[in-house]
Amino acid sequence: MTETFISRQSVIHGLNFWTKFLCLLLLLPLTTFISLAKFLPIIALVFFGILFLSRIVLKKFWLLTRGYVIGITVGVTLLSFFFSPGTLEEKLLLGFVLALRFVLLITFGLLFSVVTNPIEIPTGLLQAKIPHKYGITLMVGYRMMPLLSQKIEAVINAQKARGANISFSPANWPRLPLVAASLVIPILHSTLETSVRLSDALISRGYDPEGKITVAPTKFSFPDILVFTVSLATLFVSFAKI
Repeated sequence: MTETFISRQSVIHGLNFWTKFLCLLLLLPLTTFISLAKFLPIIALVFFGILFLSRIVLKKFWLLTRGYVIGITVGVTLLSFFFSPGTLEEKLLLGFVLALRFVLLITFGLLFSVVTNPIEIPTGLLQAKIPHKYGITLMVGYRMMPLLSQKIEAVINAQKARGANISFSPANWPRLPLVAASLVIPILHSTLETSVRLSDALISRGYDPEGKITVAPTKFSFPDILVFTVSLATLFVSFAKI
């Protein structure tokens, strides 16, 4: 998720974390499965409307999702063709509808990861009154992921500069234990060193895992209410038609 987030100044990016979580991961994905097939284009329009408001270029989002979309569409259609009863047209139609449901489900989830800064997740947990020691742990973990990724890349480049042949080809299998050790040991050392420094920084600032902590209050603006209302209305209408 840290790699899929796309920073934008948009209405959707500015929504409260819980609004994005409830709408993009619960209400709208649920709607895709309980609605009638003829209602799916409406859900797709809601999706494209949210994508438009997020100011994310459609081409860029397509590059992130095309592997899922194409794979699911082809796979589900083929499964329906071979295992579903009925005529050829009925099989293909059933496969297409089912594939569209899965595609909408996954694209809503990916849209959530694209418009949600990872730091919002632990912050949202803190605002939900979950013990802050768990929220702080998640927050620190998300903060460390990019740093650890850079350190791992630096270790690999350093070993290659020293002449290490880092390859997983069959010809290199006898040397894999040595190659793995040359990577794992520096990475573990760097990770532990970073963790110790971070712990020292938290302690020096007086952080107490069992104490109280000041958390910004949860605020819902008009866009939050509007998006949640539209999502809830979409769910209600699709449910009412069953």
